Amino acid sequence: MYNVKNSVEPDWNLIFLSCLISFCIFLNYFFWSVNFDQIIKSINFFTILFFLFYFFIGKEFKNYNYLRLFIISLLVLSLGSVTVDWDARSIWAFYAKRIFLDDNLYAGFDKYIPELPHALPLLPASLSATLAQIIGYWNEIYPKSTNILVLLPALFVQCSFLKNNKSILLWLMFVLLFTGRALVSGLMDGLVAMYFVSNCLIIYNLFFEENLIYGRNSQEINKNKNILFFLGIFCGIILTLLKNEGLVIVILLLLSAFLFKIYLKKKIRKREIIFGILIFTPISVWKLLTTYNGVPPTGYFGTGIVESVIGLNTFDRIILRLGEINNYKLLFKYLLLNEKFIIALLIFLFSVYKSFEKNKLIYSFVIANALIYYIVLHIVYLSTPHDLYWHLSGSSTRVMPSIVMILIFFSVSTSMKKKE
Repeated sequence: MYNVKNSVEPDWNLIFLSCLISFCIFLNYFFWSVNFDQIIKSINFFTILFFLFYFFIGKEFKNYNYLRLFIISLLVLSLGSVTVDWDARSIWAFYAKRIFLDDNLYAGFDKYIPELPHALPLLPASLSATLAQIIGYWNEIYPKSTNILVLLPALFVQCSFLKNNKSILLWLMFVLLFTGRALVSGLMDGLVAMYFVSNCLIIYNLFFEENLIYGRNSQEINKNKNILFFLGIFCGIILTLLKNEGLVIVILLLLSAFLFKIYLKKKIRKREIIFGILIFTPISVWKLLTTYNGVPPTGYFGTGIVESVIGLNTFDRIILRLGEINNYKLLFKYLLLNEKFIIALLIFLFSVYKSFEKNKLIYSFVIANALIYYIVLHIVYLSTPHDLYWHLSGSSTRVMPSIVMILIFFSVSTSMKKKE
């Protein structure tokens, strides 16, 4: 039934645990969206903590000592540092605090401080608000620790597909090196990068991988297929509800998956269409609600604005900036000479050189998504109403890890795939 030589057998126990935790994280957001009682949200939150505790004591996970230490380290770092980054404190922590104080997910719809982007999705902020309700007060430290809980499903999926402790340790070292600060500081960018990797991994395996071992009998196979399917839905939903960039990434992943299917002359199944529809449903509802309540999609902070382009539409801004040589220098400096990107690219190119023939399809899928997202970043920066230097210098280091992590993970997973 399977090509044993090229088979892929992840840890289905860890994948199932990831599915349960991701479902509870989404449930927390859902409970806030329909104004459930605090007791229901608290029970759900303690359920997430129970699953995390089970991961630490369960015999099925006794070989994940590196992962356990990594999670503890992130929690300690998060709880041991104050929220100082501007975005983390003045946007994400501010929204979470408003949800907590007003006991309402839609508190931002009153457009208090109109300069802020009140239409941003608030899934992580809602989990922080739940923890604040349980504790009973707010401060600048503990609420952001819930971002580590949001990270768990993505992290568990990645490690479940890595074949040995050496590859897990290597991957966790890269995570700490490239996104560690973003994961513990209260920013969303580290979570976006990690969920980019996990969604790419899940979508590839659902849509294309023919040698994935789902089990040893028909009952086990059907059960694990459904687990991976629903895990993909919940991880996709979480990514779309992290930041607007997450929605763009999911669109790119699904679009490229369907285009690859067409190119490979593979049938697009009804199950895959349903998969996409379910992922986009919660974020579509959120976008409709913000539009209905007159909440603008973005906010302008009154700084870094270029008067010569602020009155132009997106296309005109791009055309104007393409005509200035200094803009190419800025893009080259911040989007190409980024040291993390260069390291990741060199590692990925080496992996492709060593094992392209064995992993041709997955490398092609990863390259397509990384490249398209990289192009999208250029378009976004060229069309910004802000000063290009100001925008690049303030945000390029936060958005590049999404590309960096996807290149690094698939380098590690493919190069160490057969080393048991």
